[in-house]
Amino acid sequence: MKKLFFFALLVIFCSVNAFSQESIDLKKAILFAIQKDPSISQIQNNLAIQRLNIETARGNLYPNLSLSGSYSRNNYFSRGGTQLINNVPYSVPDQNTWQNSANFGLNSQVVLYNGFANYQSVDLENQNEVFLKLQYEKLKTDVVINIYQKFFDAVKKEKIVKTNEDNLQNSRDQLDKIQQYVNVGKKTMSDVYKQDVLVAQNELLLEQSRNDLSKAKIDLLFAMYDDVNKDIAIDSKDINADLTVADLKVILDKSSNVDALVKNAVAGRYDYKSAIQDIKIDQTRLSLALKSLYFPTITAFGDYNVNGNQIQNVLDSRTFTIGLSLNYYLFQGNKFDINRQIAEVNIKQKNEDLNKLEQQIKSDIKKATIDLETAYKQIEILDRNIKSAEQDKILSEENFRIGFGTLLDVQTAEINLNNLYISRINSIYNFLFAKKEIEYLSGQLNY
Repeated sequence: MKKLFFFALLVIFCSVNAFSQESIDLKKAILFAIQKDPSISQIQNNLAIQRLNIETARGNLYPNLSLSGSYSRNNYFSRGGTQLINNVPYSVPDQNTWQNSANFGLNSQVVLYNGFANYQSVDLENQNEVFLKLQYEKLKTDVVINIYQKFFDAVKKEKIVKTNEDNLQNSRDQLDKIQQYVNVGKKTMSDVYKQDVLVAQNELLLEQSRNDLSKAKIDLLFAMYDDVNKDIAIDSKDINADLTVADLKVILDKSSNVDALVKNAVAGRYDYKSAIQDIKIDQTRLSLALKSLYFPTITAFGDYNVNGNQIQNVLDSRTFTIGLSLNYYLFQGNKFDINRQIAEVNIKQKNEDLNKLEQQIKSDIKKATIDLETAYKQIEILDRNIKSAEQDKILSEENFRIGFGTLLDVQTAEINLNNLYISRINSIYNFLFAKKEIEYLSGQLNY
């Protein structure tokens, strides 16, 4: 009855612990990271500001209209005295007068022509917005590949924990068998002690793998900008890791054409698109500098003013003026020519940077395909080794049971097989991440 009671308590405790954990799958981790990443939030804010800059540039295409008005009341005072006119003295009284003035006016002006630089300024702001959007997408793909790496690492560590749990259980079962052999006189207590040491080592190995899993979960939460103290469960249902060597070979063949991958990268990578867009922006700036250097500015203006000595008769005097003004710099201290030279240097430098980026893309993709092929070779070799190690374990246990083999042979076979299992887990997830890295480098990463 007591055992049943304690079992019920254990079930309740495990259920409560399971429900207290938040389950996180790959899609949820990616979406959460994109929403919380501060760099992405900053780009979004910059995009909102840039849209206002576009509206400002568009506003410069339209005429402006301003209203002005004033009212003043002036006092003139002159002290009186005696004034001689034709040697005849006249008495002049004090002069104290007030004069009122009211004035209202409308003014409007618009740039008619400046080499169409005003229209190109709008194009420049639109190009800046495109550049920010490309940067926004680039940041998102950077976040996604980082989450893939952290998530795969956590799943890998979780699989290793499960493998070590099975390994520990096997070593405990082996210890029970050896104790039974001792009870019937087939083995000695030294074998029990030796197996108990192996059990202790496997317990330590399991604890270390659990610690590694906890650290991997913390790394994932940190990459998601979430609370690192949160207790989470990794949901890996979206990751298909049960792949045969034949399945891996198909994936490898699809990801081995470096030239095609580079072509896709040039067409699809946001950092490459951003670099091209940055050159376009400097080309527009160069065009604006040339327009400011060589083209005059023609402005149309109009003024309408009314004035009077009182507000009620302000319409007694009216003035209406319309006209055109032309402004052309004969000498401007090289101000606009310097802008032209700066734009030309920037275009040249950014073209060189673009060529370097293309070479870097080729280098990174080539190395990533080598990593993928290496991971495939490792899995292929590990599968053969695992088959051999499983037979070695069965044979060593049978030889030990009938007295032809030693416990050391059994333990060596168990340790070797468990290490191979763990190596295959590492290799399969290294392969999967290498595939995602190739998608990232070639601009084909979906999320």
